[in-house]
Amino acid sequence: MENHLFVLYFQPILNLSNHEIQHYEVLIIMRDPKTNEVTLPGKFIEIAEEVGLIQSIDHYVLHHSIKKLAELQKQGSKIKFAINLSGAVVDTPVLLPYLKKLIKRFDVDPTALIFEVTETVAVSNLYQAKLMMTAIKALGCRFSLDDFGVGFASFNYMRELPIDIIKIDGIFIKNLDINADDQLFVKALIDVAKGLGRKTIAEFVENEAILNILQEYGVDFAQGFYIGKPQQNLPVETH
Repeated sequence: MENHLFVLYFQPILNLSNHEIQHYEVLIIMRDPKTNEVTLPGKFIEIAEEVGLIQSIDHYVLHHSIKKLAELQKQGSKIKFAINLSGAVVDTPVLLPYLKKLIKRFDVDPTALIFEVTETVAVSNLYQAKLMMTAIKALGCRFSLDDFGVGFASFNYMRELPIDIIKIDGIFIKNLDINADDQLFVKALIDVAKGLGRKTIAEFVENEAILNILQEYGVDFAQGFYIGKPQQNLPVETH
């Protein structure tokens, strides 16, 4: 953090209703200035949590994402950013005022901000998660529940939490074209999400066959290497 070695990357998310990309997930990586080697978040997020630096990383991502989004909006872009929040922020009173300050400072349209929390994090403190989501949604932002389906009582949490988007865990998507059990589960999940007025994103979309199945099931958005890999630079508008 002191040496500013974090870099934001953006992975495109395809809107299956119009086949446009105006929605990106913000990802953080760490780059070694000497070797140019990239360290993925799976390697350093856990350590950051252990040593008490995860909140600083959350704030870094928020600051730079919102600053970037504001620049794009001033160029007339309709791009939306999905930003991951760590488990540490659910209980902290610092997040809401910090977010308000950034929205005001960069004069960003908050409706283009979607915050992602994992199902595991949300259900570990359901009451606090609901409070946080409700307060942040009052600013105009939206919420996505990430890694959905891994929890035993997933469908209940979909009903209980004030979320807008359900992100189906990649474990159910990556073999969707060859696994009948995954097909059954994913279709049921999408049907329930639709009935409750939630949008759905499928991650780990790695080939055309999977994308076609998801389109048939009525998934709203698709994300994965078949759609596009994370990239450092963003176009003003993409179709």
